[in-house]
Amino acid sequence: MMAKRIFTDKVIIRRAVLAAAVLLFSILQNTPGWFPQLAGVRALIIIPLVTSIAMYERDTAGMLYGLFAGALWDITARGNSFNAIFFLITGFVCGVLINTVMRCNFITHLLLTAAATVIYNTGYWLWHYVFAGLDMKITMLLRFYIPGMVYTLLLSPVVFWLVMLLERKLRD
Repeated sequence: MMAKRIFTDKVIIRRAVLAAAVLLFSILQNTPGWFPQLAGVRALIIIPLVTSIAMYERDTAGMLYGLFAGALWDITARGNSFNAIFFLITGFVCGVLINTVMRCNFITHLLLTAAATVIYNTGYWLWHYVFAGLDMKITMLLRFYIPGMVYTLLLSPVVFWLVMLLERKLRD
């Protein structure tokens, strides 16, 4: 009896489509003028994408997709690997939580995306404004970072449903 193939054609196609989605979302988010801003506030659509993919693909694949998404972001942001490390950890943690404690559903996605969005934006704001000693730190938090969190969370259902549709269509 032949051993079961680990990577079927559907798995390879599904993972290639998800990698293409990461690339597309990265281009949309990181290319100026390609994704709509509301009053100068950007949505960070990579965050809900990584959490959604990690929820369906679980820990190892979620970690690798997170690393890929973060590395693409670091290329455009000159972020000294911060994004790659953050999204690697985010993908892994989301995948492990779905494997062990949580269920893969919309409410869980909102919770994981909200947590990742708050951690990312707060950490970025603290590092670049508070620890750097800039004067307009509260203004920046209230004007850009908190509205950016809300904008990201408002778009996260669309991202979740897109990933869910791709996963269902391309699942074995």
